[in-house]
Amino acid sequence: MVSIKAPVVENRQYPHDSFILAVRAPEIAQAVLPGQFVMVAVADRGTAPTPLLKRALAVYSVYPEDGRPSIVTFLVKIVGEGTRRLNSVRTGEYLDLVGPLGKGFDLNRGKGKINLLVVGGTGIASVYLLAEKWCRGGEEVHLVYGGKSADYLIGLDDFKRLGIPVFVTTEDGSLGQRGLVTEGFQAYSGKFPTEHINLCTCGPNAMMEAVTVVAKTQEIPCQISVESKMACGFGVCLGCTVKTLDSYRLACTHGPVFDGARFVWESNSAR
Repeated sequence: MVSIKAPVVENRQYPHDSFILAVRAPEIAQAVLPGQFVMVAVADRGTAPTPLLKRALAVYSVYPEDGRPSIVTFLVKIVGEGTRRLNSVRTGEYLDLVGPLGKGFDLNRGKGKINLLVVGGTGIASVYLLAEKWCRGGEEVHLVYGGKSADYLIGLDDFKRLGIPVFVTTEDGSLGQRGLVTEGFQAYSGKFPTEHINLCTCGPNAMMEAVTVVAKTQEIPCQISVESKMACGFGVCLGCTVKTLDSYRLACTHGPVFDGARFVWESNSAR
């Protein structure tokens, strides 16, 4: 884990208040594992970052500069003042970063398996690095990706460039199969023997809960990447508590990736 100020090299805008920020942060680029995150805030010259508390952002991708991993990207959706400030930064300005943080995906689970990624909306931010890592290792990867409409499906071309099969669902039928991503998951996963599937999912809580129910019923190993509000990112504030069958855990240090079979979904829990 490092704490650095990193220059912004790109701020790419997408529909529906989403954007991708790219920063030059080789210390993080060379250390991050799929599923880990970084605490991020705008760095004002000579003052503390504003808002004071950083935002937890999954690392979307890493790419090289001068032959070494150097550029880190974050896929962000505006949900409040912190992400709105991040959206306002321009090339050459700086971000305060702390990371990489958290427990990422268990890559060993995917060896020799059919790795099925089931993703809703901006949950895609947590799994591109995972897909890329497995593809480079010669593992089989499939993506089932759903959103409200075609223009919500950010990063779709990035996954297609990996050469993996992509199955798309949209609620309005503007692209792929009409319906929910959970429906697409059940239809698509039926093509494979359940004992050969390794499942990873990220997206809205209701979607992930539905996926884990199917996974448990069919005895499919499942890892989930939870999204939780975090004040510190390294286990001090205790503000990102989630419940598992083992006890309460912290999303920032014990997660954000958990075993879906051990996770307890509570409608009123801090997830």
